[in-house]
Amino acid sequence: MTPKTTPILLGADAPRVLTVPMVAAILGDRGRPVARNTLFRWLRTQQAAGALRPLTRGLYLHQLATPRPEAAEAAAYVRSGAIVSLQTVLGDAGVLNNYSDVVTCVLPLSEGTSASSRPVRAASAEYRFHVVPARLLDDRAGALEDRFDLDVAYARATPEKALLDWIYLGASPRTRIAGPPLDIDTTRLDRKRLRRLARAMEIEGPLEGYLDRQRRYAADPSVVANASVEP
Repeated sequence: MTPKTTPILLGADAPRVLTVPMVAAILGDRGRPVARNTLFRWLRTQQAAGALRPLTRGLYLHQLATPRPEAAEAAAYVRSGAIVSLQTVLGDAGVLNNYSDVVTCVLPLSEGTSASSRPVRAASAEYRFHVVPARLLDDRAGALEDRFDLDVAYARATPEKALLDWIYLGASPRTRIAGPPLDIDTTRLDRKRLRRLARAMEIEGPLEGYLDRQRRYAADPSVVANASVEP
């Protein structure tokens, strides 16, 4: 398939994440569905050429998109409603050291519904999900611009929201995740936004408790001594 017949697959406006139905719609001719064998032959060819990076079954990152997409962009395709947050966001923002390449996400849980927190190991990525009450993720939890990174085209928390999601999960008896470590660099965070979100999420107490423990940790003589000898 040449660029002339598939211009939507090239350049800055190209779709960054592709599913099999999306590809079928793109390759279809004037509303006529593409033949199944043609579709899957095209997918195999594009994978072999490195144009498509397979994740889970029937889900791909489009490597010809500009800039090249990252695994985090496909999180909501892997598990509907997923918001990239926690270690992934804090690591990318330089707030957290020694973070992994695992894509960490929160999932909203509404009353009377269920959400799976089972991790998903894709061909070239791993996704981990943590369930959070919907009220802590929707507009009840703060202004849109406080909760979401509006510079990206997928659901991704701001670093401040990512820290608060982690503090909430670490304090919840319903989860096994430990709270955030005390050696993260909170000076990179917007403190006003952090407190606005904590107030809206009704977790001001846990936030202040964490910040107090962090202050005491930073003042510990052994921590100060270790910091003074680091290269």
